[in-house]
Amino acid sequence: MTDTSLQQKRKLYKKNEVITEQGELTFDWYVLISGRVGVFRGETKLNEFSERGMIFGELSGLLARPRTATMKALEDSEVMVVESSIDEVIRNHPDIANKILLNLAERLAKTTDELWAVIDDKEKK
Repeated sequence: MTDTSLQQKRKLYKKNEVITEQGELTFDWYVLISGRVGVFRGETKLNEFSERGMIFGELSGLLARPRTATMKALEDSEVMVVESSIDEVIRNHPDIANKILLNLAERLAKTTDELWAVIDDKEKK
């Protein structure tokens, strides 16, 4: 019988501690248990989230490419670090795969709305 459990561990991050760094080539992904996490490119904060169960850092695993942003704890935060390939998640944990897909779709919709707002603003000028 094959072990289909996700390799995971809880980790505490202090306020301002980096969870993952832009440019790193790592494939872990994360689930927020408590606290607040910011998404940064350089010194610019692009986004933040505090919703329990929020999945983040999954793009590197999906695309097998370096991290596109730095994730930093904005306050003391607890996260679940998951060490599992997306193929394993899809095969053995479809409920989690579904949550990842919904999360990505919501972020894409938000980014698309923001892009259209910038385009509309430029056209008005």
